[in-house]
Amino acid sequence: MYEIMIGRNEADKRRFGDKGAFLLARHYVKMGQTTSLSANIHMDALRPHVVFVVGKRGSGKCVTGDTLVPLSDGRIVQVKDLENDTGQVLALNSELKMTAAGKSAFFRRTVNKILKVILKSGKEIKLTPEHPLLTISGWQKASDLSGGSRIATPRRLDNFGNKPVPESEVKLLAYLIAEGHLKQGVLFANMDDKIIAEFKEALHEFDPFCELVKLKEGDYRVYTRGRVSGKTRIREFLELHGLKGKLSGDKFIPEKIMQLPRKLLAVFLNRLFTCDGSIYKSRKGKRVMWQISYSSKSERLIREVQHLLLRFDVVARLRNKITRINDKEIPSFELVFDGENLLNFCEQIGFISHKAVREEIAIEETVVVKRNPNVDTVPKGIWNLYRPESWAQVGREMGYKHPKSLRESVRYSPGRAKLLQIASVVKDDYLYKLATSDIFWDEIRSIEEISGSFEVFDLSVPEYHNFVANDIIVHNSYTSGAMAESMMLLPPEVTENLSIIMLDTMGIFWTMKYENREDAALLKQWHIGYQPLNIQIYTPAGFYPSYKEKGISDFPFSIRTSELSVNDWLMTFGLGMNDPVSIVISRAVSALQEKGSDYSVKEIIGAVNADARAGKNEREAAENLFGGADKWGLFDEKGTKFGDLVSGGQITILDVSCYASLTGVESIRSLVIGLVSKKLFEERMSVRKFEELAMIKSKLTLESQRAEKRKLPLIWIMVDEAHEFLPFQGHTAATDALLTLLREGRQPGISLVLATQQPGKIHTDVMTQSDIIIAHRLTSKIDIDSLGLLMQSYMRENVDKLLAELPDVKGAALIFDDTNERMYNSQIRPKMTWHGGSSPIALSERKELWSSIKI
Repeated sequence: MYEIMIGRNEADKRRFGDKGAFLLARHYVKMGQTTSLSANIHMDALRPHVVFVVGKRGSGKCVTGDTLVPLSDGRIVQVKDLENDTGQVLALNSELKMTAAGKSAFFRRTVNKILKVILKSGKEIKLTPEHPLLTISGWQKASDLSGGSRIATPRRLDNFGNKPVPESEVKLLAYLIAEGHLKQGVLFANMDDKIIAEFKEALHEFDPFCELVKLKEGDYRVYTRGRVSGKTRIREFLELHGLKGKLSGDKFIPEKIMQLPRKLLAVFLNRLFTCDGSIYKSRKGKRVMWQISYSSKSERLIREVQHLLLRFDVVARLRNKITRINDKEIPSFELVFDGENLLNFCEQIGFISHKAVREEIAIEETVVVKRNPNVDTVPKGIWNLYRPESWAQVGREMGYKHPKSLRESVRYSPGRAKLLQIASVVKDDYLYKLATSDIFWDEIRSIEEISGSFEVFDLSVPEYHNFVANDIIVHNSYTSGAMAESMMLLPPEVTENLSIIMLDTMGIFWTMKYENREDAALLKQWHIGYQPLNIQIYTPAGFYPSYKEKGISDFPFSIRTSELSVNDWLMTFGLGMNDPVSIVISRAVSALQEKGSDYSVKEIIGAVNADARAGKNEREAAENLFGGADKWGLFDEKGTKFGDLVSGGQITILDVSCYASLTGVESIRSLVIGLVSKKLFEERMSVRKFEELAMIKSKLTLESQRAEKRKLPLIWIMVDEAHEFLPFQGHTAATDALLTLLREGRQPGISLVLATQQPGKIHTDVMTQSDIIIAHRLTSKIDIDSLGLLMQSYMRENVDKLLAELPDVKGAALIFDDTNERMYNSQIRPKMTWHGGSSPIALSERKELWSSIKI
């Protein structure tokens, strides 16, 4: 069988043959209607390259088609129906607030195993095992979680619609859903005189010919006067909303109601709860508290109500209920809430008629009762990420009688109010945002594995990488990992001169330390056996202890504070050069740099406070910024030597995913990527001069030079989600360093692998400088057009057509070899190590609905 070599010119093919080339993929060949894999595709590793990996790489993070996705216009749509829907989804932003977000792509595939995750609130979602969910420690695969784990779900959703409906119709729908019998004719059952009177009034406003005829006490029929033939208007109304003929167990909330503005939606829920809701006192142990509940035989209806309550800051628990009617047990569903949620309901929705009287008593007694802080808490894992320098000092400022006792907080999950107090005292922005976030940390009750054949779906949400599904937050890299491990399987005389640095911004590469048993059958087909690799994982020093304890880090990493220029700090803090605070920062950092010695962040704060020319407000603002930066666990007076990251035959994973849930995460990760790239470029530039000098002096050929171990190996730098750090528009702390590697990195021996799902949003130099492009499936027009512009010089067919013809399997890709101006349909080789690049999910409520939220 013939072999294909990419990235190696004809002269090097004659010179080296297949030495120093690794297995990347296999070529697809189409014969008639049959497409099969044929020749191996090898990629050159002797020379430096710029590799651009684009498109969806089939990481596996998907949810089932019946998953409900709430849209910003108020609609709730099954994910399988969103391919051509232009509505915006809801996502968790960097401020930890829910916001509307655009989606750029839609994906589907078939799997044979899913997980059903049920939460303590009653929400549930079905998703692939690889799909990540948001925990206090970051995104984690669903399969790595268990009962008792806590994940992010929305506490509030601001997706009210703007399509008003006459109030009379809103009331009619509420009353008929709650008390209507719609199978034959239209019947209404209720004993409350005020409700009956309002129903009559709404009926008359809707159609003056409609009358409510009493059949017996509490039972009525809607009758239309003067009707001769044809459908009545009330029947047409019910058919329009899909409710005609629905039994109580089949009822649901029509789309028109979902898209109501706040005021009218409150009217709808008010009448719904007035009929089918209850407000009562309940005893929990020694605690007596008021609760509100709502019951229905329809699971769809109950989950829709649970979702709508989130729009009013009401988090309700869903539970199964058995009702006895004539000695028969009738299964039904019930929503229950109390405390702060009860007060929010009463303030924004409330009851009418006799239940309004009980409501007033409930408000008065709930306000004076001490709330239970154990329900609405932040997971105690927060204390692994943050602890004040002095618990006693914080305790004193919070007014504790015994201030040191505050340190006992680490044993418990803090309530949001307590965390807010601590944040206010220590002036910590992240704690403040966490305490005031739109996240409710729900608890997993059970996880069930289900086998079969399932069509699953995913959305790409470019800006936030998550969306709400079933009122749970869910998240949206395979090829880079496959390249890295395949390179390290080359003979020692090659690998000892190669070092791979994977800048892991999403926490997906640490799993490469483990064997991929999930794809054992596929690996066998490729004749790939597992071999342990030399992989070293670095994490920021502040997070290292907890990561080390979990077995997902080997070494701490820190940046020497003096490595950062004034511009680096300003870009990290998002400040302009002329901002008054920037001037204070510039003077403080410049003064320390002039001394020529190493310094810490605390010394920068000291220099800020010593600046007599700065105003008090500017000094305090700068101090707060550096105080926050000091708690990132990233900066140190000495720092990690960048040369320690580079070692022949080693894959170094620098995991900065710990910042993925922090405000300003892009700037922190960009800073690390920029500094590492810059320092490694400088190191290789320095060493390359001596290499060339030695080669000239000894008159060595390239072959004999390669026989000797290099002082500093050739470096491959791999960056995922590259468009975030090298954007088409704008500038990040990594932009200059990455552009330097693109334009000049190959000369000193640095290869760059950039991966993104959105080539249309990355800097144009990536397109022009890449000599190898691996394109997985793309659907967005802007991304396809961007790729097409690059390839049109030697492509004979449209890129979108070629991408569409790729087999629907994981790893299918078009490979463009610019060195030889050739293109290949291919399948990227499977990874022998575990793939951790699936999407995360933060919130979701099972409604046939979340929040990513691809929190």
